[in-house]
Amino acid sequence: MFEQISNYSTSTQTTNPKLYGLSKILTVGYDQNKSQRLPSSRYSLKISVIGLGTTGAATGIGLAALGHKVIAVDHDHRKVNAVNQGRVSSVDLKLKALLKQVRRLNNLVASCDMHHAILSSEVTMLCTGNSSIQKPTSNLNLMNSALQQISATLSSKQEFHLLVICQTTADADFQRFVSLELEYNTGKTLGKDFGLCFMPLELKAHQEISDFYSLPNMTVSISDPRSEKLVKKLFNGFKNKIKYLRVV
Repeated sequence: MFEQISNYSTSTQTTNPKLYGLSKILTVGYDQNKSQRLPSSRYSLKISVIGLGTTGAATGIGLAALGHKVIAVDHDHRKVNAVNQGRVSSVDLKLKALLKQVRRLNNLVASCDMHHAILSSEVTMLCTGNSSIQKPTSNLNLMNSALQQISATLSSKQEFHLLVICQTTADADFQRFVSLELEYNTGKTLGKDFGLCFMPLELKAHQEISDFYSLPNMTVSISDPRSEKLVKKLFNGFKNKIKYLRVV
């Protein structure tokens, strides 16, 4: 039987003196004492994470632990209610411990209202799973549904908004497909009114939170300099290096 304890601290960085995040995850067992120190972020962004699967749940909880304000979105009321009660369907003890702490800090809330979540955030991370969104010619029901809802909200939003699509692969055809869909449905211009980023983010079940905080070096496709700055703030404090390629 394990007891999970998470220490937290208040950051006094000049960038955001009110930044409130966790310092580490500590797991205590009968004969072991293992801790994992978290990255120290200098920024606090408002983020919406769409999808409460393995990658989405760990991404939302992981970012909330760094001081970001996260709204996790899913159409499944059971998943949403569970997260708001401090529970997550995972065997990762660190993830479960971390969720309870970020809920106490009010850094994470779950919702079924995607429209409100996007309006209330600066960055949206789409983590709906790889199987249905890899190619335009495959089954795109899930992706199309999400893009339509995102487009409907972005069309009425005045502020610049960044959409990060998390999946293992995103070839040029897929990037073009998503870009054209969003521009056509919103009536707005990519790189000017909204940003787009394709990120090869994949986390393994059973150790998803450890995977998230130890992301390997990766290459992301990004639409514009403003979006690149937001992504750098999103992963500020991480040890991995990110290479940026422009979306054409």
